Amino acid sequence: MPTSLPAARRPAPHQAPMSALLLALVLALTACGAPRQTAAIRPEPMSSTASGTYDYLRFQALFQEMARTAALSRTSPEAFARTLELQKAAAQAIDRVIARESTPSLFMDKAFLYWNPEQAAEARAILEAGLSKYPEDSNLNSAVANAFLLENKLPEAAKVIDAYLSRHDNIVLRERLGQLFIDTDQPAKGLEVLRKIPAKERSNDAQYQIARAQARLNQRKAAIETLKKLTKASPDYLEAWVELAFQQEMEKDYAAALGTYTKILALGEAREDIRLRIENGGGEGREDIRLRVVGLELKLNNPEKALTVALDGSGSKAFVLSAALLFLSENYTAQASTLLDVLASTPPVPGEYFFYKAVIAQDGENNPVKALQFLDLVPQSDAHYSQALQFRIQLLYSLGRESEAVALMEQGIRLFPGQSRFPLLRAGYLMEKKRVAEAREVLETALKLRPDDEDLLYQYGAALDRMGDRKTALAVMQRIVDKNPEHADALNYIGYTLVEENRDLERALSLIRKADRLKPNNGYIVDSLAWAYYRLGRLEEAWKQIQRSVSLAQDDPTMWEHYGDIARDVGQRGKAKKGYKSALKLKHESPERIQKKFKGL
Repeated sequence: MPTSLPAARRPAPHQAPMSALLLALVLALTACGAPRQTAAIRPEPMSSTASGTYDYLRFQALFQEMARTAALSRTSPEAFARTLELQKAAAQAIDRVIARESTPSLFMDKAFLYWNPEQAAEARAILEAGLSKYPEDSNLNSAVANAFLLENKLPEAAKVIDAYLSRHDNIVLRERLGQLFIDTDQPAKGLEVLRKIPAKERSNDAQYQIARAQARLNQRKAAIETLKKLTKASPDYLEAWVELAFQQEMEKDYAAALGTYTKILALGEAREDIRLRIENGGGEGREDIRLRVVGLELKLNNPEKALTVALDGSGSKAFVLSAALLFLSENYTAQASTLLDVLASTPPVPGEYFFYKAVIAQDGENNPVKALQFLDLVPQSDAHYSQALQFRIQLLYSLGRESEAVALMEQGIRLFPGQSRFPLLRAGYLMEKKRVAEAREVLETALKLRPDDEDLLYQYGAALDRMGDRKTALAVMQRIVDKNPEHADALNYIGYTLVEENRDLERALSLIRKADRLKPNNGYIVDSLAWAYYRLGRLEEAWKQIQRSVSLAQDDPTMWEHYGDIARDVGQRGKAKKGYKSALKLKHESPERIQKKFKGL
């Protein structure tokens, strides 16, 4: 259904001038207060040409009125209904014209009535009907391709143009086809099509698309040369400048990329039309380009230059926060702090300011107390209060102020019942204190509000496992995997549990290997993998994986027990002693068993 429509197009070139008879008829119909005739005068019938002209004018009038009502149809059901009525009447009027004298442009006029995403298929059907009558018309072929694009069907659009070009050569459509191939991840085809255009006849757009194809084929140096030639010949071609800077950045030629981005900004300063294109088109906005410059100055280890560029920006909240993140990611906390102070210069100070200053105080200055002072300034009404509350909990807990941290956990649960983070923090704290039954209650309460939350379900399964209810825990983990087959931790839990129970070992191995692919270099998953191989008797692979495991995580006593067992069975007696000693040192929950294994060596 139409929601927005473009302005009416100009009359088609076949339109005849209004006849004197038709003009008289129109005037008679619109006149007010005309004297009553004593006897009816039968009007002469209009000629076919006059009728066609009248219907086309009526189509245009209806189309223009439809465009006006469509602008209101999103908020007014009455306007929406009226838009549909006008659309139907306009279609009937143009159909009468087509019935008398069809032309390719008339089919395009009718299709334009339905030119919106919701009715794209109807527009295309009209154009395809026209194409069946005029298969060699280039404009109709192009219009059908555009209709496919409106439906987001890029391959179909390319097929239409490709078929036309197999019969006729058309440079404009050849450029369009090349672009479509590139946009559908077929850069080699796109490049082949574009290179068939003689070099002297290639437009700027064709050269730009050639550069895009070269870049996507990893011919980055060739793409850069193409773009340099294009920007030299057409210095106002903004898209080419932006693509050139991006490709230079991808080539890690940061100095050249920096120069190109700086050139783009200078072009905008010098030329109003280019400035507007930077803001409204050209792929990236002015602030995006300025952020690129900041990032490149940082990569070139020029933090002060980067700060100058950032301070010359708009000062908008979005820009300042994005730029501050760039400084933080490169560990330039002092510059990030200076930039953030721009936000504090004009009240009201946004909550993000205090949040980011807290991050700087903690990560940059290692001052958690100062970080807490900033976080305390985030008002409860701020959109970032939840994040600030979580950060405060972590800081308080790290400072040993557990009671305050617990109080904030409870506050978070009350204030944000729809969020899972606070019950997860509370449950994690309780499980650490071995109050597993209480943790289970917290999680069960949270799951009543968010029954499909994967994080809550996983923690709940872990709590059940800690309480000895492995059967129910396994069912919970299976529920997670049924919902999300790529939940690595749940896959690992199921696989490891099956290995521990010494059943379905091949399935267990398959699940753990999948978890390892999804979360590579996770020491605990690799330990499960080693243990599965061990139980299957594949000792060489088990030994390889357990060594990998302890290189990734060295603080788990069970992992070191596995290391000792596997080392013992592959004949590595000294390594086995190391494994058992490490398990005891890390306070294994069954030290007697470990001592017995150690003595057995």
